[in-house]
Amino acid sequence: MEANPNVITPEVLAQGLSFSQYMDQVREAVAQHRTTGLEQSRLLTDVTKNNVPIMERTYQTPLLPELVDLIQHLPVPMVWLVLTEGWCGDAAQNVPILASLAEKSTQITFLTILRSEHPAVMDAYLTNGGKSIPKLICLDARTLQPLGSWGPRPQALQEAILPLKKSNLHILETIRQAQQISDADKGQSLQKELLTLIPAWVQAAQKD
Repeated sequence: MEANPNVITPEVLAQGLSFSQYMDQVREAVAQHRTTGLEQSRLLTDVTKNNVPIMERTYQTPLLPELVDLIQHLPVPMVWLVLTEGWCGDAAQNVPILASLAEKSTQITFLTILRSEHPAVMDAYLTNGGKSIPKLICLDARTLQPLGSWGPRPQALQEAILPLKKSNLHILETIRQAQQISDADKGQSLQKELLTLIPAWVQAAQKD
C-alpha cells in the first residue's frame, strides 16, 4: 500500500465532514467571499462560487445500476475518506458522485477533509509527486487499514485534461475547457473505474 496506515487516525476521521456538511462549508465560504481551507485568493474564491452549481448538478448524476448493486452487497464495512477543497474543479465534478454512491450503501461511511488542513494525509497520497485532489482513500472501517485509493480524475479524462494543464491557456480558460470535458463524460468513466476498484478493495480487506 502506498501510505502508512497510521497517517489516518481516528482523530483525523473525527474531523471529517459528511458530504452535506462539506457542501454547507463550501456555501458558507462563498457567502463570506472566501474559499475553503487555508489557501485564499480572489481566483480561488471565484472558482469556488462557480463550483457550487456544478456540485449540485453532479450530485444528481445517474448511477450505473451494476455499481449500485455492487456497493449494496459489500461484505465489509468501509470508510471513504476524500481529500478535497471547494475551489477544485475536479472535486466539483467527482466528489458529489462518490457521495451519492456511498449513500446507497449501509457499509460505507463517507467523509471529507480539506487538503490544506491535513498535509500529512495529502503527502501520503500524492499523485506523481503532486498534491492532486480529489483523492479518495478507502479504509477498512474495522482497522483503518488503507485498502486503496482513487483520484484525482478518471484515467480517460486524465489523458484529455493533462494537455490543457500543460498548455499556455489562461487558467480560467483551462478550467472552462476541463469542465466541458468532464461534463460530456457525465460521470461514466469514474463509475466504470469503481466497478474494478471496489472488488479489489474488498479483496484486500478480506485478506487482512
